[in-house]
Amino acid sequence: MNDLYIYLIKSSIVLTIFYGIYHFFLQDEKFYKGIRIYLASSIILAFVLPLIKMNFAISEAANSSNIVVLLNAINLNADKTNTNEALTHITSTQLLAGLYTSVCIILVLRSIIRIRKTQNIINKYPIDQFEGQKLVKVDDETPNFSFFGKIAINTTEHNAESFRNIIAHEKIHVEQKHWIDLLLVELTTILLWFNPFAWLFERAIKQTHELLADEGVIAQGCNIGQYQASILNQIMGTEIMGLANNFNYSITKKRLIMMTKTNTSKNRIFRLLFIIPAIAIALTLNLQCTEKSDGILGEEEQTVIRDADGNVIAESIYTEVDDKLEEIFVVCDDMPEFPGGDLALQSWISENIKYPDIAVESSIQGRVYIGFVVNKTGHVEQAKVLRGVAPSLDAEALRVVSSMPTWKPGKQRDEAVSVQYTVPINFALQ
Repeated sequence: MNDLYIYLIKSSIVLTIFYGIYHFFLQDEKFYKGIRIYLASSIILAFVLPLIKMNFAISEAANSSNIVVLLNAINLNADKTNTNEALTHITSTQLLAGLYTSVCIILVLRSIIRIRKTQNIINKYPIDQFEGQKLVKVDDETPNFSFFGKIAINTTEHNAESFRNIIAHEKIHVEQKHWIDLLLVELTTILLWFNPFAWLFERAIKQTHELLADEGVIAQGCNIGQYQASILNQIMGTEIMGLANNFNYSITKKRLIMMTKTNTSKNRIFRLLFIIPAIAIALTLNLQCTEKSDGILGEEEQTVIRDADGNVIAESIYTEVDDKLEEIFVVCDDMPEFPGGDLALQSWISENIKYPDIAVESSIQGRVYIGFVVNKTGHVEQAKVLRGVAPSLDAEALRVVSSMPTWKPGKQRDEAVSVQYTVPINFALQ
C-alpha cells in the first residue's frame, strides 16, 4: 500500500509540473490543437513517468558487507522493541487508505449518476438527423450540449444563423472526439482528487475544447459578432455533466477576447517543447542511489537502493547460478523466516550441531559465520563459510546449515524472492 501512495504522490507532482508549464507559457496562445495534445499527453505521462525506474551507481569498497550483517542484527532487535510504534503506523495507514478509497468511490458514483442523468435526457427525446449528425431536441430548461456523438439542442426559438452556429460548434466537439479527453481527465480527478491541479486540468481541457470549437466555427466564415451574440444568448444555461461538451460552458471574458486576438506567431509553437525539460524533471523523482561493491560472496555484484532520505529500500546481489544471472536480495520488504522464528532457529541449530572430536581434542573453539541463500521456494542453497575458525568446525557448521528445513521465503513487493542470509554459529568448550 505504501508503494501505491508513493506512486500517486509522484503522479500528482508530475501533473503539477505540467500544469505549471501550461499556465505560464501556453494558456494565452492560439495553437489550440497543440495545446490539446499537450494537455492530454501530460495526463498520460503523469501516470507513466513514475513507473520508470532510474538508478545512479556509486562504487563502494567491498568490505561493507560486514556492516550489512551488523545492520541486520540491529534491525531484528529494533523490530521487537518498536512493536507499539509499528501498530500505530499500521492503523494510520489503514485510515489513510480508507479515506482515499472512500473519496474515490464517491467520485465514481458521482460520475455514474451524471452519465445516467445525461443519458436519460438523450433517451427521453427522439433522435433526428441534421447534416449527417444525430440531433436531439430537448426542452427549454436543458442547455445545448454534445455527448458521445449526439448533439442536444433545446427547443428555444433560434434564428437560422444562431441555430447553425450552435450546431456547427457542437459538431466540432463530436468530430474531434473531445469526449476522449473528458473521459481521461474524469479518471484523473477520481484518482488524484487530493491534487487541486487535477481539477484545474479539467478546466483547462474543457476551455481548450471550447476554443477549438470557436475557432472551427469562425473558420467556416461565421461572423464573429453574430457568433459572440449566440454565445451570450446561452449564458443562462447550466452544465449537464463532466463528460458532455456544453456550448455555453465557462463563458468568460477571455473566451470572447481570444476570438479576436491576433494569431500566435509560428515560432511561439515551440513553447510546446517545454514538455521535454518537464519530463526530465519528472524522471528525477525516480532517481535512486545505488552502491556497487564486490559483494558478500566474493565476485558477485551488490546493489543497495536508497530513497531520497538515504534509507535502504532494498539490497540485492546479482550472482551467476546455472549460467544465468539471478537477483538475490540482502534486504527486502519481508525477510525469510525460519519455521517458528529466530528462537526456533537457535534451538534447531543447538539440537543438530555436533562438536567435532578433533576440535575437542585440540581445544579449538570460536564463531563460524555461514552465508546462504533462502530461495524463492524457501529452500536453503549456496551455503558457504564467510568467516571460519578451523576446517573441522567450518565443515560442521556448513553441514548443519545445509540440512536446514524449508523456510518461509522472503518477499519484495509481495513477490517471493531469493534472499542472502548469514548465521553465526558459536563453538565453545565447557
